[in-house]
Amino acid sequence: MVKMNIRLLLWLISALLLMSSCECPLSDEEKRGRNTTSKGDQFYADMLIGTWQCDYQMVIAGYEFKQIVFLSNGKADITMAKEHDTDWFTETYSYAYYGNTLRFSKGRNNISLNIEGYLFPELYVRDSFGRYTLTKRR
Repeated sequence: MVKMNIRLLLWLISALLLMSSCECPLSDEEKRGRNTTSKGDQFYADMLIGTWQCDYQMVIAGYEFKQIVFLSNGKADITMAKEHDTDWFTETYSYAYYGNTLRFSKGRNNISLNIEGYLFPELYVRDSFGRYTLTKRR
């Protein structure tokens, strides 16, 4: 009888450990779409949709970014010019937002920006070369 109680006790303890160590997939999914930033406001992935004006001197990979228009289909139209040039052009990139990272890709071109903060209407991002501000426009 004592041996059976010990087995039952061990089984209950292991079951409790398994249940407490599991992560909730719904919670993980919610975290992917939301970023609580150090600036105080919460930032959600669907807030990206629309036009964002880039601050002056947002130069990434030799191109100055003027604005980014995020579309709901995972695409973004980025208006840019070669650094120190005045001929602006727009290219369409695919984008992904996960946690605190915003990634753009087109062919072999990949741009990764870490989101450092959000205080409406400004989104604060950085890459390995600098910090930038994107301002939401209507």
